[in-house]
Amino acid sequence: MKKIMGSLLLFLAIFNLCVLDVSADNIDSSRISSVTINHQYNDIVISDAEVSLYFLANIDANGQFHFDDNYLDVSFDFSNMTTSEVSLKAKEILSYIAKKEIHSDFSLKTKEDGSGYFSNLVPGLYLVSIDSKIIDDYRYEVSPMIITIPTLENDTYQYDVLVNTKTKREKIEQEVTPPSIDDNGEKVPNTLDNIYLYVILFIISFLVIVGVMIYILKRKGENKNENKE
Repeated sequence: MKKIMGSLLLFLAIFNLCVLDVSADNIDSSRISSVTINHQYNDIVISDAEVSLYFLANIDANGQFHFDDNYLDVSFDFSNMTTSEVSLKAKEILSYIAKKEIHSDFSLKTKEDGSGYFSNLVPGLYLVSIDSKIIDDYRYEVSPMIITIPTLENDTYQYDVLVNTKTKREKIEQEVTPPSIDDNGEKVPNTLDNIYLYVILFIISFLVIVGVMIYILKRKGENKNENKE
């Protein structure tokens, strides 16, 4: 009986060690990774859209992020943030990128099926930015996204990440240019309208002058004929 209990305790000890060994601390930070973008709105695929990928931070075997020098001023603790907080942070970082004029690390345009594929990536933290796209009378937009490589699915790390965009659509209203207002609060006439008016007045004036000259010449001719008689 003692031998059986000893064997059971030894088995449990080995089992626990194995479970601990397959914890969230076994990230392969050198693993070649990829990101696939699927850009669409319901059944409408968004093709030829510019997608930019920014490498924010690398990740070590313990799951800790180490931000690139370009993003130290906007670094954050990703693990303790809610989804809405991460979304706001993504917008903040994109604004920071525009202000600092930081170029994207990778870019592409979506294919006819709305897909895009980034290969030969390293694990870490990335920002995905997709330019808005106008199709017919609608504008399709996607908020910037922060993604991690790898992702943890069913206790297994996935180094090939699929991103399905959350695309918004809005109707494009016909834009009407408001009239210009001067310093006195009065409407400034459209310069182009004035040009058209001047051209029309010039043509009318020219025709009137030509008509008058023809009339004068005609009258002179009639007077000469009368004098000869």
